[in-house]
Amino acid sequence: MRARIAVDLLWLVPGEVGGSEEYAVRTLLAHARHGSSDLRPVAFLTASAAAAHPELGRAVDLEVRPLDNRRRGRRLAAEATWLAPRVRRLDAVHHVGGRIPVRTGRPVAVTVHDLQPLDHPEHFSIVKRTYLGRALPRSVRRADVVVTVSDAVGDEVVRRFDVDRSRLATVSAGVRTVAPAPAVPDGPPTVLYPAVTHPHKRHELLVRAFEQLADHHPTVRLVLTGGAGRAKEEVRRLVAASPHAGRIDRPGRVPAAELAARMASATVVAFPSAYEGFGLPVLEAMAAGVPVLVADGTPAAGLVGPAARVAADAGSAEWAHRLGAVLDDEGVRRDLAVDGLDLAAGHGFEATAEALDRAWRRLLGRGSR
Repeated sequence: MRARIAVDLLWLVPGEVGGSEEYAVRTLLAHARHGSSDLRPVAFLTASAAAAHPELGRAVDLEVRPLDNRRRGRRLAAEATWLAPRVRRLDAVHHVGGRIPVRTGRPVAVTVHDLQPLDHPEHFSIVKRTYLGRALPRSVRRADVVVTVSDAVGDEVVRRFDVDRSRLATVSAGVRTVAPAPAVPDGPPTVLYPAVTHPHKRHELLVRAFEQLADHHPTVRLVLTGGAGRAKEEVRRLVAASPHAGRIDRPGRVPAAELAARMASATVVAFPSAYEGFGLPVLEAMAAGVPVLVADGTPAAGLVGPAARVAADAGSAEWAHRLGAVLDDEGVRRDLAVDGLDLAAGHGFEATAEALDRAWRRLLGRGSR
């Protein structure tokens, strides 16, 4: 008998919720392509989210609510008055946005992307960190199954909340395809960093490193893609004041196809972020056959081999040195790319679908706590 799983995406504001948006869409598409046919997800989302991701409508069942969900109050009201009765008609519910908004009367799962609201509350507004600081622990304790995006986040959930591991499931976002060979850089030497301008992404460190790199590489360019975060003004001022500002491109958030093209043509992807739940851009670069350098100490560093890791406490001089080695030595560049391709092969859509299948079967087997 087919089981229907309600997937709550009412929290998804296109272009404004960072990597959790890509994670949610990607895991559902992976399940639609490779998941078990007896598990049927039904995604509940706003009209704007459905329009931003038309591929979802072609892959899974949708129930669409015309709603401006940028205001938390409206979203909470919709979850209580519109979502709740519809969820009760299904077999289970999975809230992918990091919190459980309502009691559903059905087995319930929640996805925890990271614990940053608790680990680094200074990165959030007072209102948001107060809300998430209460909602996240409450949701973890209420969930029948807690889904985490990496084993590292799962370990932190167990440590912080004393959660029984039998309630945990890891479902990481995978890549659709893996390139058959290392990419061939196109155009001038380019360092790409795809990340929202949040403080923990450490754009300042990379800009400082690029300035030192550019002093000795007259044609190298730095490209910073990604949406605007809380450090956007700081990054803007830093780039404007740089002696190499003319070689730093800040296109902001770009469509997925454009980002893939920029990544494939880059010489190296740099990822100095100091805090990650998983690190999907790192995996995307690896799957594209592009060399990547990652700050050690986060789950993103666990995706790459030792040669691609930069010490967590490395300063701009060390980053400039490591980036320069990739730019100057074709052998280094190829070794990093080949290693990345080999490792990315284990993170395909098939693996994501299998993990989501296991999580949902565990959820259906637990019943409402």
